[in-house]
Amino acid sequence: MKLELNLLLLSALIATALTASPLEDPGARRPPNILVILADDLGIGDVGCYGNDTIRTPNLDRLAAGGVKLTHHLAAAAVCTPSRAALITGRYPARYGLTCDKRMEIPIIPHTSSNVALPLDEVTLATALRAANYTTAIVGKWHLGMHCSLFGLSCPGPLLYGFQTFYGIPVTLFFQFGESHPFWKFPISDTKYQALVATWLLCVVSVFLARKRFSWSLSASILLLLLTDAIFFLVWFFVTHVGPNKGTPWGVSPWLHVKSNSLIMRQDKLVESPIQLEGLSQRLAAESRKFLEAHAKDDAPFFLFHSLAHVHAPMFTAPHMKGVSKHGRYGDNVEEMDESIGVLLDSLKEFGLEDNTIVYFTSDHGAAIHTKDPHGQRSGGHNGRFKGGKVQGSSEGGIRVAGIYRWPRHLAAGRVVDTPTSLLDLLPTVLDLAGLPPVQELVPQAATKELDGRSIADLLLEGDKTPPRERLLIHHCAQDIRAVRLTRGNHVYKMHLGKVKWHRGSTQCGWGPTGHCLCYGDKYHQDISHQPELYDLSFDPYEDFPISPLSDEYKEIVGYLEQYLKEWRSSVSYPPSPMSVLKRVMWRPFYQPICWSC
Repeated sequence: MKLELNLLLLSALIATALTASPLEDPGARRPPNILVILADDLGIGDVGCYGNDTIRTPNLDRLAAGGVKLTHHLAAAAVCTPSRAALITGRYPARYGLTCDKRMEIPIIPHTSSNVALPLDEVTLATALRAANYTTAIVGKWHLGMHCSLFGLSCPGPLLYGFQTFYGIPVTLFFQFGESHPFWKFPISDTKYQALVATWLLCVVSVFLARKRFSWSLSASILLLLLTDAIFFLVWFFVTHVGPNKGTPWGVSPWLHVKSNSLIMRQDKLVESPIQLEGLSQRLAAESRKFLEAHAKDDAPFFLFHSLAHVHAPMFTAPHMKGVSKHGRYGDNVEEMDESIGVLLDSLKEFGLEDNTIVYFTSDHGAAIHTKDPHGQRSGGHNGRFKGGKVQGSSEGGIRVAGIYRWPRHLAAGRVVDTPTSLLDLLPTVLDLAGLPPVQELVPQAATKELDGRSIADLLLEGDKTPPRERLLIHHCAQDIRAVRLTRGNHVYKMHLGKVKWHRGSTQCGWGPTGHCLCYGDKYHQDISHQPELYDLSFDPYEDFPISPLSDEYKEIVGYLEQYLKEWRSSVSYPPSPMSVLKRVMWRPFYQPICWSC
C-alpha cells in the first residue's frame, strides 16, 4: 500500500513538472512577434530619454526604460526614400539605385504614379519573415514606389515586397497638403497666359471668318468653337498645373499635387482623397491596434510595421492635442506621436503580446531643422548638438537617430549601448533574435544580395562589455561617398570627404520648405577629398575639433580608409539612379489612382 502511494505521488510530481515545463510556456510556443515603429523626421533631440526635458514623450521613455537604448544609431541616408529602403533591405540604397539624382535635385519619389520604386528583386524584412511563416502588415507611410497599373486600377506598392496588408500613405506628407490651393489661375501679367489669350482670340476669329467664307452652318460653327474652347482648356490646364511650378518643386501645381498625392490606400485601392490630416495619427494607431487584436491568438507570429506620419510637415494635430506642448505645433506633433506609440504598447499588454514581441523604434533620419510653415512657425525638430539635419547627406544631425529595442525577459531593461549601430542592421538582427536562419537561407534570391547591415543581437543581449568588432559604415549623398565611419577598439573615427556650406555661425542654409542645405552642388557643397577632415567621435561627438593632418593618427586612419574606399569602388558598382530619368519620376496622369466614392 505504501509503495502504491509513493508511486502515485511520484506520478503526480512528474505530471506537475511536465505541466510547468518551460516547453509549455505560452511565450515559447512560437517565434517572437515583431513590431517596428518608424517615426518620420524625428530629431534625436526631440525625445525625453535622449535628453529633451521640455517635450513630453512618456511612452518612448518607458519603452527605453524597459529595453535597450542605442546612443550611436545611424540612418543610411538623410532623406526618406533611400533611408526607408535601407531599413527594410539591410543594404545601401546606392547598390540598387534608389537614391536622388544630383542633376534633377529630386531626393525622393515625388508621386504616387511615378514609375520609380524599390527594385522588385530586392529582399525585404517582410519577404524574409513571410518565408518564416509570419503574418505581415504595414500601417502608415510607405514611400518606396507603388507600381500603379494603367488608369490607377491597382497600386499594390508594399504588397509586392512581402507585406500581406497595407493601410496608409503611398508617398509622404508634403507642405502643400496643409493648405488649400486654387484650381482656377490666370495671371494675365504672365507672358504664357498672354500667348494663350492671343491664340484663343485668333482661333475664334478664324472660325467666324471661315463660317462666312465657306458658309458653315450655325451648329457646325458652334461645335467648332466648343472644340476650340476644349483644346484651350486642356492647354491652360497643362500650362497651369503640369510642369515647372513655383508653388511646388515636383512638376505639378500645388492644387494638382494635393489631388494626386494626398491619398490613403487600403491594399491596392484608393480609399481617401485628400487625406483628412486631423485625426490621422489616431486612425493609423487604431488600424494597428485592430491588427494586434486580430492576430493575438494566432499560431503564426506576426510582423507589424507601423510607419508614423508624424512628425513630418505639414504640422497637424487632433483637437485634444493642440497647444499641449511648450514648443508650439511641432511640440504638439511630437507629443501626439508619442500618444500613438502608447496605444501600440498598451495594446501589446492588453492582448497578452508584450512578453513575446520584439519592439524596435527609430526615425528614418534626423530632423528637418530648417523648416517653417507658411505662417512662419517652426515645423522642424532638433538634433541636439549634432551638426546639420535632414537632406544634408553625411552630416551627423541628418543621420544620428533614436534607436530602441525591447523584448521583455530577453533584453535587459534600461541597458544603454554606445557602440555605433545602423538602421541597416534591423533585418539580420531581427532574424538572429528570433532564432531564424539568415536571410540567404530563408529567401533563395537573397543569396546574391550582400548585406551591409550586421546582426547586433550580441550588443542587445550583452551590452558594451567588450570592445566592439571593427566596422566600417559608408555615408552617401546620392551615389557619391561623402564620409566613412570606422569603429576600432574604443575609437569611432569619421572621415569627411565633403562639407556642407552652412551659413556662418549655423548648420543650415535658410528657412522654409526650400531652406535646406543639399549635400551636392557648388552652392551648398565643398569637396575636401584632397585633404579629408577626420574626427574621433568617441571623444569629440559634435565634431568640433578635427584631428591634425600632421599627426600620425590622421595619417594612419585616413590612409586606411582611403585604401578601403579604393577597394570598395573597384569591387562594388552602383547602377544608374532611376530618378535621373524625368519620365520615370514625373506625374503620370494615366496611372493616377482615382477614388470615385471619396
